[in-house]
Amino acid sequence: MRVLMIALVGFLMSAAVPAAVHAESVLEKVKSRGKVIAGVRKDVPNFGMTTEQGEIVGFDVDIAKAVAKKLGVGIELVPVTSATRTALIQQGRIDLVAATMTHYRKRDDAVDFSIGYFYSPQTLLVRAESGIKTLDDMAGKKAGTAIGAGAAENMKKAQPKLTVQTFESYPASFLALQQGLIDAIGTDIIILASLRANAKNPDDFALPPTATYGGGEYALGLPENDSDWRDAVNHALMDIWKDGTWREIYEKWIGPKSKLKIKFEESGFKMHTYN
Repeated sequence: MRVLMIALVGFLMSAAVPAAVHAESVLEKVKSRGKVIAGVRKDVPNFGMTTEQGEIVGFDVDIAKAVAKKLGVGIELVPVTSATRTALIQQGRIDLVAATMTHYRKRDDAVDFSIGYFYSPQTLLVRAESGIKTLDDMAGKKAGTAIGAGAAENMKKAQPKLTVQTFESYPASFLALQQGLIDAIGTDIIILASLRANAKNPDDFALPPTATYGGGEYALGLPENDSDWRDAVNHALMDIWKDGTWREIYEKWIGPKSKLKIKFEESGFKMHTYN
């Protein structure tokens, strides 16, 4: 009798537990509201920057817009920084991040990522007259980067004898370099090339070809554990690669006719072939 009562209580308790509620995918929310809310930079020349009219434009911005178009929805842009982009994804305030975000394994603990859509090695931007050619030359010197940038850790690993100072943004880092407060800026070469190209006197600054120390693929940051949304975003990226949209965006912001003047063959980026 006692065994029977225990079994009956167990049955009643299990029956009282409601069935798991289906968690709504971001894809469903996006389709319902009719737009993607995308986090983008506004402080990285050519990738995410603000025009005199207040519009945010750039390579990453156009990638996000192309993804939204493939999904058949509009887009809302929300400014983010290296320090805020992860938190905004985690809080559900944005649907994806298109903000020069390199896919490092350690970042998988916080957010998910799409397939890669750009590759950029990391290096230094220095004053042309500094004499800095390699990371060995940075021993005892100070390098700046943006808060939250992976380059802060990567530089220190590559040259333990340098000091890293972080700034609110890359333009703030660049201003510190111009003022002689730091000896170099360290981050993705494409970001540094953009800062240099948009400077009043670009020739005053140099990108030492022998100072590279890391790099990786930019990917779209996405909410954790939402395979429907991740698949939809990945398929959109595959489609804009296959139909030539990606190459058009590249030529507009990075290619030979842009300020950066970097040929695709020299960019180091290769995307897989998708069926």
